[in-house]
Amino acid sequence: MTTKPELRLGRTLVPGLLAVALFGLMAMIVLNTSFETMADGFGVDSITAAIGYALFNLGPLQAEAGVAGTEPFLAAFLLIAIVLDAALDASLVLAKREEEGEPVSALANQAADAGTGVAVATGTGNGTPTSSDRPAVTDGRGDGRDDEESTGGETR
Repeated sequence: MTTKPELRLGRTLVPGLLAVALFGLMAMIVLNTSFETMADGFGVDSITAAIGYALFNLGPLQAEAGVAGTEPFLAAFLLIAIVLDAALDASLVLAKREEEGEPVSALANQAADAGTGVAVATGTGNGTPTSSDRPAVTDGRGDGRDDEESTGGETR
């Protein structure tokens, strides 16, 4: 018999409520922000220079460049830089693999231990052969004359 869905209370409810509250806060900020139209006629170089002057707090040079009021550009520039940096950091954290608490190398191969001759599995930890351990693919003749009649590639 099917039962009706139940609301899970406890640990899963708090993150959901925080996400809804954050979305509501961001929506309120966007809806209450007045986006003024920008004046036309600025050259690309002058806006870029004015943002640089505002970034380093060089007010007199900014006034000489002829473009004033670039602080909103600077705020947007810094906000985007922080968000992109946080996204990059998060992607590195999510991409890091661990097995049994130890970091796993992304480029794993099997190497023989120098002193013992025992194959040491690095990376995946399961000791299975990889594609690089298999013999190279030939043209199927099997007589060893694969390179004698080659028409392409480099000659040695």
